[in-house]
Amino acid sequence: MDVNELVAADEAAELLGVQRRTIYAYVSRGQLARHVLPGSRQSWFDPRELEQLKRGDRAQHQPRRTAASELTHVTSIVDDRLLYQDRDAIAMARQNTFEGTAEWLWRRHEGPVPPWRPSRALQAHAEVVPLPELCLPVDRLKITTASLGAVDALRYDLSPAAVLAVGRSLLASLVGALPPLTDTPPAGDGIAEALWPRLTAAPVGDHERRLLDAALIVSADHGLAPSTRAARIAAATAADPYSVVLTGMSVASGLEHGGSSLRVHSLLNDIAHRDRVHVVLSEHLRTGAALPGFGQPRYTGKDPRAAFLLELALGRAPDAQRSDVVRSVADLVRRRNGEHPNIEFALGALCFLYDMVSGAGEAIFVLARSAGWLAHAIEEYAEKSAARR
Repeated sequence: MDVNELVAADEAAELLGVQRRTIYAYVSRGQLARHVLPGSRQSWFDPRELEQLKRGDRAQHQPRRTAASELTHVTSIVDDRLLYQDRDAIAMARQNTFEGTAEWLWRRHEGPVPPWRPSRALQAHAEVVPLPELCLPVDRLKITTASLGAVDALRYDLSPAAVLAVGRSLLASLVGALPPLTDTPPAGDGIAEALWPRLTAAPVGDHERRLLDAALIVSADHGLAPSTRAARIAAATAADPYSVVLTGMSVASGLEHGGSSLRVHSLLNDIAHRDRVHVVLSEHLRTGAALPGFGQPRYTGKDPRAAFLLELALGRAPDAQRSDVVRSVADLVRRRNGEHPNIEFALGALCFLYDMVSGAGEAIFVLARSAGWLAHAIEEYAEKSAARR
C-alpha cells in the first residue's frame, strides 16, 4: 500500500456518498481499516477498500430490511475522540448530568432536564422475588426490568415519545430497586445522588456526585459493542423497550464485557490485602488469564473514558494507599506491555477506591449503557418504520 494514495476522512465520505461520521461507523464495526501516519493523529483510508465497500453495499442492498441496522449515528469515534450525537463525550462528562446526557442521546435535547421519577403504578404491580445475599446488583436490575415490562400494558408502543417515557421511569426505578446501604437520604433528585448510597456507605459530596455522574456519562454508549448489537437486534424485531434493555443487560454482564470491572475490583482488593503487586499479578497471569481492564482496540493510544475517569477519581480519592495500588498496577502494565487502562479498569478502580459493594462497577455500566441501548432502539424503531412506508 502506497501511503501517498491514502485519502482523508472527508474525501472518503465523499467517495462513498455518506456523512463523515458514517465512515467511522464502518471503522467501528471492522468493515474499513483506519490508518494513522507517523507524526499525525488524522485518519487515512485506502481508496481501494472504499471502492470495495461501495460495491459491497450495492450488492447487498435489499428492498426489504429484516435485520438490525449495522450503521448508527448515536455514537462515533473520530480521531480517538468519543462522540455522542457529534458532541464530545468527555466534554459532556465534565459539565453535564447523566440525565442530561441521556436526553441528548435520545432526542438531541439541550438544557435543563426535569427529575426522572419511577412509575409508582408499575412499581405497585411489579413483584421482585427475594434474592439471596450473594446476588449481584445486576441480578436485581435484570429482574426489575423484566417485572416492570410485564406489568406495562402499553409496552409495545414504540413511538419515540413512549420510549423516552419508558427510559426515564425505568432508569429511575432500577436505581430505586437497589437497596440503600445507609439511612442517610439522597442529597438531591438526580440519578447519581440516588445511586451513590446504594453502591457504598462512603459519604457523598459534590465531588462524589460529579464523579459518579461522569462514570455514568462516559459509560453510556460506545458504538456497536456486543451488548448494543444484541439490543439492536431485539429492537429490529419490534421487541418492546424493556426487552431491549434486558437483552443488553444479559450480554453486558459477561465477564469479557461490562462484568470485567468485577474482576478488576477483585484483583485490586487482593493486591491491597497482600501488599504485593508483582506477586498477585504473577499468580493471576500463571493461570493463563489476561489481566482484566487493559487495552481498547478502538483507540490508537489511551482509552479517553478511562483516562478522564481515573484522573477525576484519583485526584481526590479518600485513601492514599488505595490510590497508590491503582496507580502501581496501571503503571506496571503500561511499562511491561504498553497497554493502557480501559473503562472496565476505571470502573473497577472507582469501586475499589470507595469500597463499593461487589458488582457495583457492573451496575454502573449496565445502568449507564441502558440509556445507550434505548437510544439505539429509538434509531432502530425509526428505521424499521421508514422501511415499511
